[in-house]
Amino acid sequence: MRKIALLLLLLFNYGFMSAQTKTVVTVYGEKVTINPNGIGDNLGNHTATTTLNLNNNNIDNVSTIFVKKEARLLDKNAGNSNYFSLNKNNAIFGIYNSLTAGNALSINETSSKTTFVTTQITKGTDGSLPQKDNVLTSTDKNGNTAWTPLVKVKNALTFQFLNYSTGNSQYNAAAFNEVPGLTATYTAPATGILNVCANLYSIVPNGVVTKTPTSVKTEMHITVTSSSVGNDILGSGASTITTALPSAFTNGGGNFPAVTTIISQIPVTEGQTYTITVLAKTADTTTAGVGSAVGNYTNGSVTTYSTLMGTLATDPDYFH
Repeated sequence: MRKIALLLLLLFNYGFMSAQTKTVVTVYGEKVTINPNGIGDNLGNHTATTTLNLNNNNIDNVSTIFVKKEARLLDKNAGNSNYFSLNKNNAIFGIYNSLTAGNALSINETSSKTTFVTTQITKGTDGSLPQKDNVLTSTDKNGNTAWTPLVKVKNALTFQFLNYSTGNSQYNAAAFNEVPGLTATYTAPATGILNVCANLYSIVPNGVVTKTPTSVKTEMHITVTSSSVGNDILGSGASTITTALPSAFTNGGGNFPAVTTIISQIPVTEGQTYTITVLAKTADTTTAGVGSAVGNYTNGSVTTYSTLMGTLATDPDYFH
């Protein structure tokens, strides 16, 4: 009876071993039985107790990786010991730069607000390259972008020119004549509206007033000349200066000024050149021979200048 039981046990063990083993023949003709399941390392049931060194081998087919502290990315150049790492601390996901000892990028998990330490955008989504003083603008509601000169951004208001008077218009002239320095030759960098503002000093010079009171009326024009508009008056202004004899003033009177501001607008086309000029004349006076000029106003040792300034409101659809 014992022999039968022993035989059954041997048969059972043989069947189990046969299912677990393979027989191979060596190069010397020997038969060797091996257990293929015993080759290698079953990582599925291991808990590491020290650093796991994969000896430059890959890990494939990973479903999910859980990182408790940080995942460091080393430089391919072994001579560079600096690294970037992925980390999450106090609800902030960060890309850490070991060289600067801080996050180069941070994302708040509550607000999803993303913070960059520095930003460099080398191309717009349209392939445009940045140039000095360009701005990155959205080109549609989908967030596509393009690098664009600020002056060509629709509805942008940009400074174009500022001219100062270099002298005065002709004194007591009955016909319009130029105010020196207040002529601007302007080529539009974009299509839109050029806003022109002139701040002009009318002056009745000290010593010419012979009667009390004396009043002088001065008129001023801003004109524009171009191939598209010809010659046109953009805006006009006037001033009236009423004064007494210089001897009636405690400090001698000096030059008698008045300030006139003229604001006008010119539709301009990209590439078109415009000549903008300020003209002035003495329109009327209560005393023959007493008139005015427009330009620099000098009071003692201080000279104040008339100005001509242009700003462009870009609107590429203005003429459409």
